[in-house]
Amino acid sequence: CRFPRYRIVGRLEALVSLRQTVTMVKQIPVEMLESLPVMTNSSKLVSAALMSRLGLCAWFGGKRNLFLFILTITKMVQMTLSFGLFEFSATSFSDLGWMTLVMMGDVDAAQSFAELALKMEENSKLLWAGKARLSFVIYAHILHHVKTLHSFSKPLLEGYQSGMRTG
Repeated sequence: CRFPRYRIVGRLEALVSLRQTVTMVKQIPVEMLESLPVMTNSSKLVSAALMSRLGLCAWFGGKRNLFLFILTITKMVQMTLSFGLFEFSATSFSDLGWMTLVMMGDVDAAQSFAELALKMEENSKLLWAGKARLSFVIYAHILHHVKTLHSFSKPLLEGYQSGMRTG
């Protein structure tokens, strides 16, 4: 994955990558997305973990690094589609939904990505401390646009409690 060095080019590449990834995921049948195999290649797993950490660093780096955050999300989603599920697949799909909502204003696509991320997390044997992050992104940033707070207060509380338990 090549990251751009110049501001304008980097922003354009991030937006193009976001649009291409959203289009690619929309074209894949939901049944296929729900039944992805688990990634077993150790070098790909290490790359995925590195991309996740890079994405978090970009996010915590502020507005200047938003486009690096988008690039890492789209790359992690593409890795999931190409090589299978890994520890951060569900959160990468929820982040893709969030950025689809923020950057493209597509509420329906964001909702479908959020629901897909919840199914991935539900069906996955790869349970980890990211349940709190997943819950926060999905319930606080995406689903409140289409559902009432009362309808998802219980899963949001469970995600919060999971975060408190795992630190």
